[in-house]
Amino acid sequence: MAMSSTYFSTYLVALFFLVVAGFDACSASRIGLGSRLLARENQTLVSDNGTFALGFTPTSDEDDRLQLAIWFAELPGDRTIVWSANRNSAVSNNAILELDTTGNLVLMDGDATTWTSNTSGAGVEGATLQESGNFIIYDDVNRPVWQSFSHPSDTLLPNQPLSVSLELTTSKSSPRGGYYALKMLQQRTSLSLALTYNMPETLYNSSPESYYNYSYWNGPDISNVTGDVVAVLDEAGSFGIVYGESSDGAVYVYKNDGDDGGLSAASTRSLVLRRLIIESNGNLRLYRWDNDINGSRQWVPEWAAVSTPCDIAGICGKGICNLDRSKTNASCTCLPGTYKENGGSLCSENSSLTGKCDSRSNYQPSQFRISTVQQTNYYFPEFSVIANYSDVENVTKCGEICLADCECVASVYGLDDENPYCWVLRSMDFGGYEDPASTLFVKVRSNGLEGNAKGSGESSKGSGNQQTKVLVIPIVLSMTFLVALLCLLLYYNVHRRRSLKRTLESSVILSGAPLNLSYRELQIRTWNFSQLLGTGGFGSVYKGSLADGTLVAVKKLERVLPHGEKEFITEVNTIGSMHHMNLVRLCGYCSESSQRLLVYEFMKNGSLDKWIFRSNHSRDKLLDWQSRFDIAVGTAQGIAYFHEQCRDRIIHCDIKPENILLDENFCPKVSDFGLAKLMGREHSQVVTMVRGTRGYLAPEWVSNRPITVKADVYSYGMLLLEIVGGRRNLDMSFDADDFFYPGWAFKEMTSGNPMKVADRRLEGAVEEEELIRALKVAFWCIQDEIFMRPTMGEVVRMLEGSVGINMPPMPQTVLELIEEGLDHVYKAMKREFNHFSSFTINTHPSSSQATCSYSTMSPR
Repeated sequence: MAMSSTYFSTYLVALFFLVVAGFDACSASRIGLGSRLLARENQTLVSDNGTFALGFTPTSDEDDRLQLAIWFAELPGDRTIVWSANRNSAVSNNAILELDTTGNLVLMDGDATTWTSNTSGAGVEGATLQESGNFIIYDDVNRPVWQSFSHPSDTLLPNQPLSVSLELTTSKSSPRGGYYALKMLQQRTSLSLALTYNMPETLYNSSPESYYNYSYWNGPDISNVTGDVVAVLDEAGSFGIVYGESSDGAVYVYKNDGDDGGLSAASTRSLVLRRLIIESNGNLRLYRWDNDINGSRQWVPEWAAVSTPCDIAGICGKGICNLDRSKTNASCTCLPGTYKENGGSLCSENSSLTGKCDSRSNYQPSQFRISTVQQTNYYFPEFSVIANYSDVENVTKCGEICLADCECVASVYGLDDENPYCWVLRSMDFGGYEDPASTLFVKVRSNGLEGNAKGSGESSKGSGNQQTKVLVIPIVLSMTFLVALLCLLLYYNVHRRRSLKRTLESSVILSGAPLNLSYRELQIRTWNFSQLLGTGGFGSVYKGSLADGTLVAVKKLERVLPHGEKEFITEVNTIGSMHHMNLVRLCGYCSESSQRLLVYEFMKNGSLDKWIFRSNHSRDKLLDWQSRFDIAVGTAQGIAYFHEQCRDRIIHCDIKPENILLDENFCPKVSDFGLAKLMGREHSQVVTMVRGTRGYLAPEWVSNRPITVKADVYSYGMLLLEIVGGRRNLDMSFDADDFFYPGWAFKEMTSGNPMKVADRRLEGAVEEEELIRALKVAFWCIQDEIFMRPTMGEVVRMLEGSVGINMPPMPQTVLELIEEGLDHVYKAMKREFNHFSSFTINTHPSSSQATCSYSTMSPR
């Protein structure tokens, strides 16, 4: 009976496991036989530490069609897919993934089998999703029977081997008709890692592989080796080839600067997420996930195999790739006989125009003609070559050779060390590119206007042509005169408008004002806005470079007030006219149509918060006391300048560490000033949309009192406390005594223990007299009553020690918290910690509205 009871209990436990694993697999990393994932219930299998998830996700083309995939589970934004079982055969919402009782993993869409692992009868025990991103089906001795690492899609993860028999590929249902691949190419005496553009095998039937693919990038050759040859991305971010019996040989394709351990196919897991992907445009690119790019979280490119887009075959389908002046952006033009499908950029063949003849016996060259494309070359494999002539007399002869050959569809003329060549081609599948030294001849069908005038009218044709010439010449001359007159009028009109625009701009832009740059120029200078530095309340910031090589930060304004162009230029001119060593300099701007961009000087050391707050990414960043105090003084000087020394007084409205930038010498510079509406000296209140960050907001924001420059003084005081303490003013990771830094710091300062509140990482290396001075100034700045706060000019003098500082009273807010009981407040905030969100405060009069978002909490 006991045995029966034990058996029954075991059966219940097993049944419970199957139910959990099969129908609620959002937290499990393993599944057993009979388990299922249902697409309509959005079920997923998650690795032990939550790094990866396996489940159903929409395809990139259709939201209602799904693919079975593995992706990074914890990253924000769109899912980053690293493996897919059925990207070329999407399924519906009724799809089911089942590890059946025979050990076969099957993807079913209704009654149809879309994909299978083919592991029936292999002694399968279960499956697991590992922290490496590898999905493994294993047998009863935990040995892999099948694994996703051995069936890659378009992505290689760290420690995932790419052997000679494997390849990374883009989707084979690409609109190009072909697809891209990263694979090992077998040469006669060596192996090489290569990127290839591949045409569908069905077009070439049983032809050798070299007939239907073209290699446009090659890694290092590996020759005369024994053992396995494997391409691998290691945990340190290096990519290369490992070979030999014991994998003791290694050749780098890309070596990360921080990789000192050597290339290895199996290394310890890194905390940095990386992926190597062959992108849909044919480039191979290595990405690193960065949580700390000016406060944003995103994938950052570390390396790319191809630097110029037109070096990639098939990038324009069968068309020609053209580079702009920057050599970074490409456009596509179509050859004669091809056209752009559905308004896209890829060129497809028009079979009614191409120069392919039907049969050799009936070939008539008169039915075709040669179209010349200057300064153009073409990618072609060895199979495409009919002949190569090195004795052509001139360029035109190369086209004539193609026209005379039925099988020829195009020919390429060029010079090789000043020796002419003419390649005669039977197919054009891999696209072309600009080449000043080459000429491309394309054979197309005649349009029917040539060679049709033969017959009995030969004698009369000459006189007819002569009469036509007599009529045509006066008409052509008249039309030429009219066109020239119209062009002259158009030029005059355009020139007049440009002169008026220049006069308008010169009237509102003072000398020394920012440069007026075109949107196109900024696209080029920022490499088409490809290097994102961060995002903020007013828009995104991109890295760029001016013509002289000066690095800049380009802010793309996204939510600006609907100013006209003249008003915008006037405000930009006001901001740009402010020159101070502690303000970020505005170098230029763009105002075209709805586009509004500002160009600032680039700050090498980023924002202050990266240097004073602890984080996993800034453990080696620690400012000494002297640097901190100098930054505090410099920041105060910058704010004092636009408060008191400018013709147009400015309220910043968002003083915080993230808006204090540091140059290569750690000189502080205040950024984002003037992006709130400029305030004239005669006004005391900002009547526009302004922003702030909770935790730095003055009490008058909440109490609807007038907003003056003293609001910035309050924010500066909170910033100064954080510089001193090296921590956020409110940090729930501390205990109830010191979670609210201003209250704890004031208590310790008045108790005669100011050194206790300095950043602990400084280990006492602090100038005590400067510390006390900074604390006193900070507490004067954060007084609730506006009249009690000093001006920023007074703040500078107090910090510099040129005036004495009385002991400040405890700020009313701090006093109220202490009277209420910090322990009680701590517990209440602990409960509400995850429930704070953005808020809006309306100030009076009704024309004044302040919208404030925040990134740190406050007990206020």
